[in-house]
Amino acid sequence: MSASWLLPGIWLGSLLSLLLSLLLSTVLAWCAAQHRYRRREGNAHAAALLQALPAAVIGTDRHGMVRYLNARAASLGGLPLEQGVGISVAQLLPLLHDGTAVDAACQVRDCITQQSVLEVPRGAVLLRPADGVRVDVQYSCAPLAHGDGAVLLLHDVSARRHAEQQLEFIAHHDGLTGLPNRLHFQIRCEHAIAYARRHRSLLAVLFVDIDRFKPINDSLGHDVGDAVLAQFAQRVQQCVRKVDTVARQGGDEFIILLSELHAVQDAERVAGKIIDAIAAPFIVREYSLSVAASVGIALYPDDDDDVPALIEKADMAMYAAKRRAPGTCLRYAPRMQMQSCSRAILETALRHALERNEFVLHYQPRVSLPSGTVTGVKALLRWKHPEQGLTMPLDFLPVLEDSALILPVGAWVLATAVEQARYWLQEGRKLTVSVSLSARQFYQRDIVRNVAAALDAAGVPGYCIELDIAAGILIDRSQNCEQILQQFRQLGMTVCISDFGTGEASLKLLKRFPADAVRIEKCFVDEMDGDSEEGAAMARAIVAMARTLRLRTIASGVESAAQLALLSDMGCDEAFGYLLGRAMAPADMAPLLGKAISAGAN
Repeated sequence: MSASWLLPGIWLGSLLSLLLSLLLSTVLAWCAAQHRYRRREGNAHAAALLQALPAAVIGTDRHGMVRYLNARAASLGGLPLEQGVGISVAQLLPLLHDGTAVDAACQVRDCITQQSVLEVPRGAVLLRPADGVRVDVQYSCAPLAHGDGAVLLLHDVSARRHAEQQLEFIAHHDGLTGLPNRLHFQIRCEHAIAYARRHRSLLAVLFVDIDRFKPINDSLGHDVGDAVLAQFAQRVQQCVRKVDTVARQGGDEFIILLSELHAVQDAERVAGKIIDAIAAPFIVREYSLSVAASVGIALYPDDDDDVPALIEKADMAMYAAKRRAPGTCLRYAPRMQMQSCSRAILETALRHALERNEFVLHYQPRVSLPSGTVTGVKALLRWKHPEQGLTMPLDFLPVLEDSALILPVGAWVLATAVEQARYWLQEGRKLTVSVSLSARQFYQRDIVRNVAAALDAAGVPGYCIELDIAAGILIDRSQNCEQILQQFRQLGMTVCISDFGTGEASLKLLKRFPADAVRIEKCFVDEMDGDSEEGAAMARAIVAMARTLRLRTIASGVESAAQLALLSDMGCDEAFGYLLGRAMAPADMAPLLGKAISAGAN
């Protein structure tokens, strides 16, 4: 049988086989193309993700040569993207850690060898090669699989570091002056003591307080007070070396650390420079303000070797200097410890005295020299101490005036004096009750309102009260005093200027301020004993000046008939003192009222 009939079938099978082979090849090629496409898409997507990461990403080989870097890494390195590939990672990223140079390529090799992740969270700085700018960074390095290389991630944390530094500064510095605060001062002082102990050298702690600062805050406001504090800090800094530390203790108090001293006199010289620098007026807006600086000194190792103790002893010395004379300097002495303890006990006792109504007012008669009759009284504070009996102001008034207690006690004195004036007024006796105002009281913002409220509460007209104000108070803050005095007089009260001639008060001050009387102080009256005309010269000058300005004159501390006669001859209007009547309880005043008083009425 012929096989020719098989040829068409064989040919058809071959054709089908060829077509299947072509189709399979096409499908395989298409699948391969799809795989390559997806791979390219995946690579592109991965590259996009790396570029979008908020961190610098660098891929290296096992030797630390850069294979890949994203745009942030190129920017950190200061190079174009294409130039970063192929160079050493150490060249791309010159790093420092805690101030020491770091070889990034070596770290990569160590990371791959140890197959462990390296993390450097703090203290790393990148020195950008292009411009030398220091960039705070946080970085980590992780090995790739099979040890083929590593990947580095770097974060620019400069903004965070800056914020941390600001918080650190705020935590250790005063916000107003920019000076170190107490905490920072103590840390520096501890380091300085350790240094002084090793090198057997001296150091000093100075405690500085601004005298007459509170009236500025009370009368002119905290903005003006803050400006004075800032200027004060600048002046003090100019008086010390760069190695020394000036810190703000709080309020109007500053502490200074003087290290590496050769002698005690070095600290005293610096204290003197500070006192002199503060003496010049402080110009704030339209105000010219005068303050002073009292300085206390404590030395290591002579006075103590403990930081808190040194500060405390310098503080004691400062208060001792302030009590002796504002604007002076004293070195700590052991006796100050007892004085400070006694002072604290006394202040506590005075606080209880106010609570327990142990204060009383006595009144000293004030006599008209032409008529010899009692025209007024001087209100004087006394303390009925439960153990020591009646205590005079010299024993406790300085503590009251240095503390905040002067405000409530002063308010009590005013209210009690006004109430006594009301009692005498109801008896038909028109006596002027003279009440002294302290500096702290005078510079309260609401002092006029407080005085007016006391008058209203008792129903007493203003002419029954005379306010005794020291000239030094008016000198310190003259810009605002005129208005306050005028408001007092609008309430009907009279104003007497005391301490005139004992300080810096001048004729210009009396001409400027609305006042009704000026007081001749006891120190000038004491000089009038004897036949010498020179002794009476000051009193005579004050009387003549007051007459020219139409002011009354009131002599204080008159103790002899000769003094009284001279005062009367020179035209003095009124006087008070032991010769004319001692200070006494209100009930004891009755026999003296309404009749002429002769010398020696006691």
